[in-house]
Amino acid sequence: MFWFIILFPILIYPWGFDPYYTTTKTGYLYAFVLATWLYILFKRRYRSLKPDKGDKTIVILLLLFLTLIEISTAFSPNNYTSVYGLIDRKEGLISYFCYFSVFLFSYRLMDKEKLTKVISGVAIVSMIVSLYGILQHYKLDFLPRNSAMRNYGGTYTFFDNPNFFGSYLVLVLLITIPLFLNAALKKYQILYFTSLCLAFVALIFSNTRSGYVGVFFGLVFITLFVVIKRKHLWKRWGALAVSMIVLLFLINMTEQGHYAKRINSVVKESYSVVTNQSTGREGSSRLYIWEKSLPLVKEYFWVGSGPDSFEFVYPNNKKNMEFLSNSIVDKAHNEYLQIAITLGTPALLSYLSFLYLILRRAFQAVKLAEGNEKVLIYGLIATIIGYLVQAFFNISTVPVAPIFWSILGITLAKSTIVINNSHNQNREKYQFENKNQTA
Repeated sequence: MFWFIILFPILIYPWGFDPYYTTTKTGYLYAFVLATWLYILFKRRYRSLKPDKGDKTIVILLLLFLTLIEISTAFSPNNYTSVYGLIDRKEGLISYFCYFSVFLFSYRLMDKEKLTKVISGVAIVSMIVSLYGILQHYKLDFLPRNSAMRNYGGTYTFFDNPNFFGSYLVLVLLITIPLFLNAALKKYQILYFTSLCLAFVALIFSNTRSGYVGVFFGLVFITLFVVIKRKHLWKRWGALAVSMIVLLFLINMTEQGHYAKRINSVVKESYSVVTNQSTGREGSSRLYIWEKSLPLVKEYFWVGSGPDSFEFVYPNNKKNMEFLSNSIVDKAHNEYLQIAITLGTPALLSYLSFLYLILRRAFQAVKLAEGNEKVLIYGLIATIIGYLVQAFFNISTVPVAPIFWSILGITLAKSTIVINNSHNQNREKYQFENKNQTA
């Protein structure tokens, strides 16, 4: 589990007639999950997956979510797609089962020390991914591209799509920040600072506005809950902020102001929507897709249309395709709307409840944690929040989702450890005081 999560972003197979990394990563994910379950069964370690007493409701909600996905698959008229996913998306029932497995493995199969080390590993590997993204921006990438991306001028690295690359960068950028803030040795400060700067530049080059918004919310959260209350972090945080601003300024200047316009468009388009002056083109036509998709929520309210079957129920008629430059819509470009339509509203509610309970558990733990552990848990919360914000404009995808589900598992594991340690300390203190009174 430890090495899989660290190396998953760079697990690719770039050779072959038409290399497509989503397909490759799906194969790696299936193989890892199957091998881990076989190991658990043959070694009879299935009891190690038993949740902590305080986390049973969370795991029950997870199982409920999986059950509802299975029901949706069973009733879907597109059974094959619902089980395996679309040919270039792969988000069927099997992939969901793998996500849940990764969550459980991260939650129960990693010891306390590895829970922190795996975050460091993710941050270090992200330097390789970010650096390749920067090279790709300048047409210096050396790995073969698939046919859909051979003439594409943007940055997508090992994720087949710049939006997916952006969602990955939201995760790694925000999860690296607590490591940078906690680093005591200068060499580690430099290492994590470099990782953050590379990820930030790669995020800019990804051109992904959902990623910009997700990182912004995460940074605001860390500033308000971590940095402001700790004066010894002000200098370090200021140095990082100034560095990012300078990088953005220099890149924007060399790119004829493109990224300033890109960021400004978020504000302009949001204003158009709020003031009821929208044209449907907002968010790269996401608003138009959402408007056409919303009626489907009622139609597929209970069990959905089946995992990854959005393409078959969205009205891809001539009028809609002409508005979208003859593009076929296969995703809702909003993870929550996607779940409601394809898996059903009850499945969406169970998923949101699952996320809520994990965040509640983390906030309970952060009140009891001290020192670096408190900063780290705040960083994990910020990472989850950042991802959930960008997911409002993006979709779940196999190259990124396992990392997010692993972070959920790590967050719950660390929170449970902190809460249990606090309860044990209080119990020992109570027993010690009673013993003294008896004496």
